[in-house]
Amino acid sequence: MKKKLIEFPWEIVIIIVFMAMSVTACSRYTINFDEFYTMNWCRADWHEFFYEVLHDTSPFLYYYMVRPFAILTGQNIFMARLFSLAAMVILCLVGIFFVKKYYGRKAAVFYLAIICFNPFMLQKSTEIRMYVWASAFTLLAGAYCYKLLVSATRKNWIFFTLFSLMGACTHYYVVLSLVFLYLGLFAWYAFCHKKEEMKSWLICGLVTVAVYLPFLVIAIFQIRESSGNWIPDPGSRLAPLKELFYTGINGTEILYLLVMAVFTLMSVIVFLRTRKAEYYWSVICCSAIWGITAFGIVFGELVKPIMLSRYLIMPVCLLFLGICPVVKYINKYLVLALCFAFALASGIQYQSCVETLAKDHTVDMLQFARENIMENDKIVLVSGDDYLYNCTYYYIPQSDIYYTGDFQPEKLVNEEKMNEFWFFDSGEYMDPQEIAQAGLRAENYGHYQLGYIHFEVYKVKPLP
Repeated sequence: MKKKLIEFPWEIVIIIVFMAMSVTACSRYTINFDEFYTMNWCRADWHEFFYEVLHDTSPFLYYYMVRPFAILTGQNIFMARLFSLAAMVILCLVGIFFVKKYYGRKAAVFYLAIICFNPFMLQKSTEIRMYVWASAFTLLAGAYCYKLLVSATRKNWIFFTLFSLMGACTHYYVVLSLVFLYLGLFAWYAFCHKKEEMKSWLICGLVTVAVYLPFLVIAIFQIRESSGNWIPDPGSRLAPLKELFYTGINGTEILYLLVMAVFTLMSVIVFLRTRKAEYYWSVICCSAIWGITAFGIVFGELVKPIMLSRYLIMPVCLLFLGICPVVKYINKYLVLALCFAFALASGIQYQSCVETLAKDHTVDMLQFARENIMENDKIVLVSGDDYLYNCTYYYIPQSDIYYTGDFQPEKLVNEEKMNEFWFFDSGEYMDPQEIAQAGLRAENYGHYQLGYIHFEVYKVKPLP
């Protein structure tokens, strides 16, 4: 029994289970607020695409990667989600070909379990956003950071620089994570008096800065142009970090935060006792999330909030990779118990996702729109939730949308010359008396939804 337990292919099982959960938990029809912009840019002309990406508050690389893929797959939302899942495959391969090779099978199983079975990855692995790709580049840079500590070859420097630049061009919080890797390498070479490696580090740093400098100018432009008002004050100092691990059951985030804190402490203790490169690398990788979180807390107290939970995904994944060397000090049965605990927490989140999908009838609205809303038909929306506007604009491009602060039928008739239009009533604005006074009548076509917004659909026409 003991031999069978050790030889059981846990790595393959974890990957297969996660991929199955990820694909079956993602929607094929709806997009969230941020995904709308990604998909909308993918179908825009090149001039508009360049303009919007330049003015967005994220670097450009992900959009340049997903746009050709979206075009080749017919702007299919589900296929665009699979593009993000492809980055998840890279994260899994890091576990198979890097973690297992250098730190053993037990560490690889632990890494795959915690990287796959956590609440945020179930969502982000199929979200049409850059976070999983940014995490993949960060972990690849982290893996080559370890290789540079033990063998500073030219090939390792090239790949480390390449993946660092790719990550930095995918999300600004990757840049913050990379600071710890670069400084960690510098401190190690300086402490060990390795002059040749110091020269290589300096060349690598100069190349990185020189190549990234144009994009740094764009970053400064974007940051200065953006107000950052979408980042609210967190409920607590660690709220952005805890939010990554929330599930339908209170307290599940404690499991992940406890593992992160305990393994970070173990990395520091083991390094101080052994002074080995692998544990020093572990400390470097673990320090990124704690350093970024501390900086975000201080900056938020003194200036304004700058942290959202999703911004921390990259350094959190880097910590998951970095704690692998100390897994060898953990009993294999405790490792399996932790892996099952991760799977249970992810399963809770999976159930919630599936239940949400079961209640989603966006496809009914899309079918209704194809059959009933003709070219240049007018749709009236009451402002208050831009998500409904985005969905209507994206899913019903054949229509003309009128976005108003309130629903005033007489104004629509007299000032806007709209005698016939569709009205998506998401807030019980329809008043039959006001409609009649404006010389109109409204026919209710039923209750529909787009994403998480529910509304009544009315066709408003002149009285006979």
